[in-house]
Parts: sequence; C-alpha cells; structure tokens
Amino acid sequence: MRGATDDASLGRVFLSGAIPDGAGLGGTRVLGVYAFVYLVSGAGRYRDERGADHRLVGGSTITVFPGLKHDYGPSPGEPWTERYVLFDGALPRMLEERGILDRSRPVGRLVPVESWVPQMESITEPGAGGVRSALMELSRLQVLLSAARMSAERPGEHPSWFREACVLLRHEPALSLDRVAGAVGMSYHRFRKAFTMVAGEPPGRWRTRHRMDDAARMLQGGSTIRQIALELGFCDEYAFSRRFKEVFGVPPSTFRAELPKVRPAVSE
Repeated sequence: MRGATDDASLGRVFLSGAIPDGAGLGGTRVLGVYAFVYLVSGAGRYRDERGADHRLVGGSTITVFPGLKHDYGPSPGEPWTERYVLFDGALPRMLEERGILDRSRPVGRLVPVESWVPQMESITEPGAGGVRSALMELSRLQVLLSAARMSAERPGEHPSWFREACVLLRHEPALSLDRVAGAVGMSYHRFRKAFTMVAGEPPGRWRTRHRMDDAARMLQGGSTIRQIALELGFCDEYAFSRRFKEVFGVPPSTFRAELPKVRPAVSE
C-alpha cells in the first residue's frame, strides 16, 4: 500500500507490503531511500558492502540504508515471507545522523512474530475517521525502528552459554541434546526454550541445518558420501542421504551433480 502524502515535511512512508514465499533480492542492489524489512517466516542471510554478514530467522529485521550496496534472501531449501516498508525524509536522515539508525547494525530481531506483524501491517492504515497522515505513518514506523535498534546484533553479544552450546552442537555430533543442555548447566526443557529465543529455531533444527550446510560444502569439495556421513556423525551413508534430501529436496548425489552455489562457512 502506498503511504500518505500530506503532512510530509519530516518524511514519509512511500510503500508498504508483503512478499509471501519470496526469493529475496537474488543479487546485490542499491536503494535511494530507506527500507525496513521484517522476516515473518523462513531463514537466510543479509550481507552488505560494509562487510556485514548476518544469519536471518523468523523475527529478524533488516534496516536498508540509501546508497548502501546490499543483498538478502533465503538459504537453500528455506521458505521466505517478508513484510517491508520504504521510507525517507528529514526525520529518518536525522535519526541516522544521531546514530539511532546505524549502518553498522543493520540487523535486529523482534519477537514474538505474531505480536509484531500487526504493527507492520498497521503502518499505512487510516486513523480515526479514515484520516491518513504521513507523520502518523512515520511515527508508527519509528516505534518499530526503535525496537529493532535495541535488539540490533553486535558481535559477541550472544551469552556465553549459547556460544558454548553452538560449539558443542556443531563439533560434537555424537553428543545428545540432553547432554549439550547439561554441559551448559540447564535442563533440556529450559535449554531448548532459551536456545530458541536466541537463535530463532530449536537446537535440533539448528544442528541439522549446520550439518547439512557443512555436508553441501564437503560435497562441492570432493568428499565422498561415505566420508561425509562418517565425519558428521551419521550411523551410515543411507541415514545421511535421507536427512540431506529432507533438507535440500534432492539426494546428495544429485546435489553434487548439479553443483549449486552454497554460502561460505560462517564462524560462530
């Protein structure tokens, strides 16, 4: 929906909308205005020319800045549904000048999703009596921008127990989730809930996703299916192949033959 045009001396929302089952940008782009993107469901990555490289999950926010080359979109096999707002003007520019909108912190997270989606949807809705105002729409958006800023990611901000759990999940495939929880001093129920709040997905799914990403890179590097299954902790190559197909939609042999591009490894 197009934003209101009256009372726009401080700026305005140009457009808001939703993209269900989208494919992201499909390549880098540069906007002449600001954008605020909310990932309703799915998972993927955001990257820009300043070196930012962030994992995105349901509830992730992206603030896109004018003139900044960037790219975002889903990971292989992941869905992608987003809501977005395009905006610009004196107020957004001032917010950036004062560091409230920060190019070094483009990604944040607003959860639970079901609480924030209605706020995204209501940005361009008419007010009382059907009146629409650019200032009112910008004010609604500013609430979301402020909340996203407070949650924006900084390297090393994840709690120590989470970082330790990620190391164990990634590099100790034989370790059960119960034992990972115990290693970081939590019951499994508490660990699963806390991990999901931080990562945006349960620890079991997080582990599977990383294992399959590793498997895809190893396939491209020439490792055999048997070698990959052994290294990643599967009981045999058939169990590995079944799980791989569940994630990517094709068996590993087909994946290797097609040689799709796979995102590079990202340090925890």
